[in-house]
Amino acid sequence: MRNTERGMTMLGMAVLAVVVGSWVYAGIRLVPKYLEYMKVAGTLEKVRDEYASNPESTEFMLRKAVERHFDIEMVTVIDSSDIEIRREGGTFYMRAAYEDIAPFVSNVSFRVEFDKTVEIIAR
Repeated sequence: MRNTERGMTMLGMAVLAVVVGSWVYAGIRLVPKYLEYMKVAGTLEKVRDEYASNPESTEFMLRKAVERHFDIEMVTVIDSSDIEIRREGGTFYMRAAYEDIAPFVSNVSFRVEFDKTVEIIAR
């Protein structure tokens, strides 16, 4: 009876470490971008909650509220002037659509696109 050893070779473990390490590093580079997006989305939702059911809301008031919240949350990836605000009847739609780039290695980068729309019923 022949007794054979089983398991991973050193080369197999090195390849696995490189693959897993690459995924972990990509996550480390992308997580701050998603956290920033969560701040932007949270800001739009807070403004929606503040101005919902307020018939005297104006685009200027909404934009100033977004600017104020961006200052508090320290959002730097997008400016309040980049928020698209449109009114249809008694409803406002605020949309934050933007791209961000996360450098990975050398000249390789990740481009992530974010898009958040909230509806503010101001009747």
